[in-house]
Amino acid sequence: RPALTTTVRSGPFPHAECEARTMEDELELLGAMFSSDEDELVVERPTGGGATISVRLRPSSGGEQRRRLMEATLALELSQAYPESAAVCRLSRSRGMVGDEEAALLAALTALAAEAASSGEPCVYALVEAAIEKLTELNAGGDCPICRDDLFPRGTAPPPPTYVSACFHSFHCPLCCRRAELPVG
Repeated sequence: RPALTTTVRSGPFPHAECEARTMEDELELLGAMFSSDEDELVVERPTGGGATISVRLRPSSGGEQRRRLMEATLALELSQAYPESAAVCRLSRSRGMVGDEEAALLAALTALAAEAASSGEPCVYALVEAAIEKLTELNAGGDCPICRDDLFPRGTAPPPPTYVSACFHSFHCPLCCRRAELPVG
């Protein structure tokens, strides 16, 4: 079987170019990017072939002040027929995203995996990069789960006060304090 090189650039998110010839190349690349010591990367290799890859994802915030806190674990199940068979994508342990954001992220990743499989191209790295880019995009904005208004409206300096809960959900402080009957300010 000839070595495959993937350059996946279409799909729902722009993302970096990846050149991977085999699943082993992709796993080596992920191993260089994520720590297995801190459970950022877990790879399970069943005896029948394929792999299950779990990657803990966090947005690239770069010190941006207008941001929420969020993270999720992306699990990719690769069959023996990968890359001709699409990677099965799942999200777990997500924190800080509201339901529609998580569903949209998962739908976009599933579509990207199907697109890559239709041309027989490896896509694990592309999926991880697309997920990180989407988390970064969501991290810089989003809606308050209570009032559904923009958490960080453009053109407001400083940004309105935001409360971040233990589960990383972000709320406008005045709304959160009113709900909890706490003094605002």
